[in-house]
Amino acid sequence: MAHNILRHFRFIQTVILFTVMIGLIMAFQNAHAAQIKTLTLQSNEAGRPLTNVSINGAPTSALIDTGATIALIDHKFFNEDVSDQANPEETLILGIGGHRYYPIASLESLTVESQNWSDLSVAVNAAHGFPIKESVLPIAIFEESVVDFDFQNDQLLLYDGRPKRIRRANASRLRYSAIQKLIFIEIKINGVRGKALIDTGAQVSFVNPQFAERSNARLSVEDTKRLRGSDLSNQIASIYTFKNLGIGDYDIASFKLPVLDTDLFDQLGFGDGPMMVLGMDVLKHSRLQIDRKRQRILISFPDIDSNQPISTRSAGSRYGDFSRN
Repeated sequence: MAHNILRHFRFIQTVILFTVMIGLIMAFQNAHAAQIKTLTLQSNEAGRPLTNVSINGAPTSALIDTGATIALIDHKFFNEDVSDQANPEETLILGIGGHRYYPIASLESLTVESQNWSDLSVAVNAAHGFPIKESVLPIAIFEESVVDFDFQNDQLLLYDGRPKRIRRANASRLRYSAIQKLIFIEIKINGVRGKALIDTGAQVSFVNPQFAERSNARLSVEDTKRLRGSDLSNQIASIYTFKNLGIGDYDIASFKLPVLDTDLFDQLGFGDGPMMVLGMDVLKHSRLQIDRKRQRILISFPDIDSNQPISTRSAGSRYGDFSRN
């Protein structure tokens, strides 16, 4: 009988221990889930990562831009014209069309979902300034170490730790260089190595003339004519046909891109090296996870990993099917 009581006591101990373990696991999972901040991205054809924000109490939208280094806020959200102030403080902003100085002002309040900022130092986009309707927020404004763009589900996840593992997706892990808070990865076009700026603020990807020349790209006269009227129409650009773009473990066999002569890369210290801007015409098909603590990017193309080849189409650029090595 004593033996049966002992067995019963051990059984009760096991049940209690198991219950406690389950409770601890659930508590950990709930705490982890609570630490993930989710921003809803507005669905749009271009796939641009726009989210709802409040600026000085006024609801509006803002672009989450990996190609920005400072928040750029439209002048209409300020009570007075900052540019009319005597000797206003200014900041230099680099762009595809060149560089320009913008006045700096203190923004009273900015709210993005549950996050709030006050007295935030921002650049002011005065009338006839930067050619974009929305205000722009750099990812540097967020404190979390992982910035996880889930474009297919129209959301941006912010959290600490390591990037979430994505089911049925084999992410390429790439080290990146952070130059003036901008993110550059190594790529290859037709075997030629170069660097690409990850730019969620760019609607169209492009390369510089040096990359086109070294990779033996061919000018597409007919497609160059079609470029007129696109968002690059105020720039000197031509469409070229390229072969074999390699982004980590992913390849694009044949594609067309604008070739744009811009001093952006000179301003960043790259000189005449082969350079590319990787814009939303490609990125919107990806899961882009930026691990800022370890300076790594995890990029996957879920459509490819589920055996559904994708083809991107945009003004000024055209890609063939992606494949995975």
